[in-house]
Amino acid sequence: MTARPLVGITAHDTMIDSDGVRVAHWVAGRAYLRAVHRAGGVPVLLPLIDPDDADDLLDRVDALVVTGGLDVDPAHYGQARSPQCGVTDPERDAVDLAFARAAVRRNMPTLCICRGVQVLNVAMGGTLVQHVDEHMRVDLYDRDVHEVHVQPDSRLASLLGASALAVNSLHHQVIDRPGDRVRVVASNGDGHPEAIEIDGAPAVLGVQWHPELLRHRTEQLALFQSLVRQG
Repeated sequence: MTARPLVGITAHDTMIDSDGVRVAHWVAGRAYLRAVHRAGGVPVLLPLIDPDDADDLLDRVDALVVTGGLDVDPAHYGQARSPQCGVTDPERDAVDLAFARAAVRRNMPTLCICRGVQVLNVAMGGTLVQHVDEHMRVDLYDRDVHEVHVQPDSRLASLLGASALAVNSLHHQVIDRPGDRVRVVASNGDGHPEAIEIDGAPAVLGVQWHPELLRHRTEQLALFQSLVRQG
């Protein structure tokens, strides 16, 4: 029997009450794991151990999902913190940036989601807009918020089978200046980048929306199925 591909999913740190005691846990949203499982892969949580362990951890999985979450510290892209920048996590930034750089170096099958696409761009030397209004629609997490236009000649378009699609929107930061080798392959009506690909690392893809929350749609699940096929 052929083993199903292991798909590493980046974790984040949180405190959870357990019998009245707050205990630190590494966690990831269930939707990421469910999307990978539905696509045919085996989800594996990657802990925030040490940035130097990124390569060793990636040696043990076949594909990678870089998840959403807190803002990336603007210091990583050479800017002062805006008053509208949210909470950041130095440990997570360091580990996620290490994962992103290692994935590009390896051309590992990788899907970077929301914060993940921002991490990928920063890892490649790009910058972010620290705040945009009206894009954090948590109330519509599994519904259409706006349309994304995809470059027809992109890998993303071939995966989706479409050059336009409706997506959710759960972010307040976006890509500003694309990093080295970063190609913007989708944008929204405001002109903000919604997806990027990396020249020289075609297996690495980043999207600004949350496809794991739309995994009931064929075109969104296809992004996770691509990881499993390549893994």
